[in-house]
Amino acid sequence: MVAGPDVSVVVCTRDGAARLPATLDHLRAALDSSPLTAEVVLVDNASTDATPRLLADATRADPRLRVVSEPRPGIARARNRGIAATRAPIVLFTDDDVRVPPHWLDRMAAPLRRGEADLVGGAVALAPHLERDWLSPALASAYFAVVPEPPVVGREFAAASIGATRAVLDTVPFDESLGTARYPGAEDTVFRLDVLHAGFRQGTVAGATVEHHPDPHRLEPARLAAQATGRGRGEAYLAHHVHGRSPSSLVSLAKLGVTGGLLLARRAAGWGAERVDEEAIRLRRRVAFHREMIALRREGRRRAHAAAAV
Repeated sequence: MVAGPDVSVVVCTRDGAARLPATLDHLRAALDSSPLTAEVVLVDNASTDATPRLLADATRADPRLRVVSEPRPGIARARNRGIAATRAPIVLFTDDDVRVPPHWLDRMAAPLRRGEADLVGGAVALAPHLERDWLSPALASAYFAVVPEPPVVGREFAAASIGATRAVLDTVPFDESLGTARYPGAEDTVFRLDVLHAGFRQGTVAGATVEHHPDPHRLEPARLAAQATGRGRGEAYLAHHVHGRSPSSLVSLAKLGVTGGLLLARRAAGWGAERVDEEAIRLRRRVAFHREMIALRREGRRRAHAAAAV
């Protein structure tokens, strides 16, 4: 009987043909430098560009790489599909626009293999050429997955560099409502909370910082504003479904009115037109949060009425 790998790495991608070559080069270097046996499971999440051809070429060139498909768009769905295809007792996750250091695989897997933790997170740094003077630590963490070195349990946590044991992944899936068009973020945060709620232990890994290379257009004011809207909706999902918050529609409407008014006033004053304005980003996120809380409460009432009518 052939033994399985020591570690599996899951990388999900959608239309990542331009991003993947560098990511895969760094992953292969990490595999080459490790004494552990490893596999990389590449999940094609409904790509429409040249990604399938690139992945096919990569797997032909390196038998340690395998490709699986998840046709339903959504990063949480793709991660769950990747997990199902893995064979190792330890599974690491990173993204298709990340550069891992050569020692990343060994250091991320070490506390999991030693039984010191069930879930670990590593540091994530923004690529130096993408740094901006207006990009505060809060914005970098919220919108560009930055996790300071050394990571701290209970602080920033990003799936660009995490790992878990098979016991965790057999018990806690990624919430597939998240990582979608409606809720484009928060899937890693909810996953961490679900893991802890299930009684598992979280640790961190220092000295294994990965470098994030997102599309530079994401730093533009309009793109960042769109991300803020998605983040606000995700925070509402977290508050409603995970923390059980359900304020009355009147309360949410009042907060929406106040926050929306502040945002409109800031726009009228010319803030954020040519340059990213962190306060306007925060207000936009809160507007989206309150709108989504109202929508979630209405959906809950509709479901309750439908159940009562059965």
